[in-house]
Amino acid sequence: MVKRHTRPSQTQQGGIVEKEASLHVSNVAHEDPKDGKPTRIGHKILEDGRKVRVARRSGEVIDR
Repeated sequence: MVKRHTRPSQTQQGGIVEKEASLHVSNVAHEDPKDGKPTRIGHKILEDGRKVRVARRSGEVIDR
């Protein structure tokens, strides 16, 4: 929700109006699979050569 300050007009009274707005993907955090809290992401290369994403908080592998 975003707060928008509006001026009064003939059809609408002024004030602060809350409305929905889009959210940029950079402002969304991944969820830690262990405890469900927001975490940053790291990368790790496994023994078989695959590169996987890892939660920085717990070290758990994040599945797609």
